Amino acid sequence: MRPIVLLLPALLSCELLGGSSSTLPLNPSLLFDDAALVSAPSAREVAAWYCPEIIGDPITRLACAATIGVKPQPYEMQFHFELRYQVDNPNNFPIPTTEMLAAIEVFKGRDIAELGAVCVVFCGEGDIQCTGEPGENSCKADGNEITSINDVVNRLPGLLLLTLDAAINGTLDNLAQRLIPATTEGFEIRIRFSLGLEAMLDILIEAAKGLVDQFMADRPLQLEIPYSVKGTIWFEIPLLGRVAIGYGAYENVWIIDAEDSISP
Repeated sequence: MRPIVLLLPALLSCELLGGSSSTLPLNPSLLFDDAALVSAPSAREVAAWYCPEIIGDPITRLACAATIGVKPQPYEMQFHFELRYQVDNPNNFPIPTTEMLAAIEVFKGRDIAELGAVCVVFCGEGDIQCTGEPGENSCKADGNEITSINDVVNRLPGLLLLTLDAAINGTLDNLAQRLIPATTEGFEIRIRFSLGLEAMLDILIEAAKGLVDQFMADRPLQLEIPYSVKGTIWFEIPLLGRVAIGYGAYENVWIIDAEDSISP
């Protein structure tokens, strides 16, 4: 019986790999594509929110609503964005995403810069007990090229959140595992996040001072938010187990004009 026992791992490997004993599992490749705003206030709305707080002269302060506009509702001040990736799976079997770490630094390079991060455990189909909350060992990985949860300890609590609001997500199930089809190239993954309202309002006040100055000088209103995104996505691969693929840092600028708020 001993020879049969020795052959079992090899036979199992062949079955997982589509019957080929000469092909070993390969890691997928991950390309970060974009960080696109899907919902954001206009520059005028940001200025109108902060104008009464920023303007020192009481008479001018009273004129904020008449000149810049009525203070918006809190929900109108929320920022939602979508991280987009392309994944190549060279294997002849599909592979699921299992965890994700995303970190964003807003107003990168300025004194008001803040870092937010979130670790998400994706839910498998039919797993009704999954909430997306990370466990003790979630989003942890070895290697200098991989961003781990331990690398973002200085993050501002509540700045970055996984978006679960159906009004923003539409038909996108943000908590679900993304199953990367076999032998596919450029498979798109989209995951939506929110910048926490309270945390972002605390950060925006300094940028809003510049907007009010622009308005007082009769210049076009424009809000620029330079940012940097990085993180890691974990995949579950037969025989290899849990595999971490890092991305970023990707840097760009969100430019928000005076009148047009961004709506989903």
